[in-house]
Amino acid sequence: MKLTVLYGTETGNSKGLAQKVAAKGAKNGVEVDVIDLATYSVDQLAELDHPTLVIISTWDEGLPPPKCVDFVNALKSRAEPLSNLRYSVLALGDTEYTLFCECGKQVDAKLAELGAECLLSRTDLGADFMVSYIGWSKNFWKTLAKVYGVAA
Repeated sequence: MKLTVLYGTETGNSKGLAQKVAAKGAKNGVEVDVIDLATYSVDQLAELDHPTLVIISTWDEGLPPPKCVDFVNALKSRAEPLSNLRYSVLALGDTEYTLFCECGKQVDAKLAELGAECLLSRTDLGADFMVSYIGWSKNFWKTLAKVYGVAA
């Protein structure tokens, strides 16, 4: 059982959550690769044959984190399908901004448009994300148990 967790961050919150997911995965016998979107290409998404989680924050008014601009722009301009990809998006943002979690919303919409299979609907987390993360994590691992064909 394998999971790839891709994170996009500027302040480190998405990375911290990616590491929490990896720790939980290890406890559940899941091999988890944690990768910074700043070092990842959209073409690599097409090669993934196992569930993928994208944890990405929104910067300023609806923008991707500065280090992830290249990845997000490449994804937005991609036309080739990603029909083998099975994914979920965990979006981080600040409800003080009009375009709350906009980057995560755009990534989720583009992956769906490219034919990727959404395993668990996108979840948007605000400034109190650690409280909401706990409930999301339970749902996420319950969903993955079904995908992997094991008891939750």
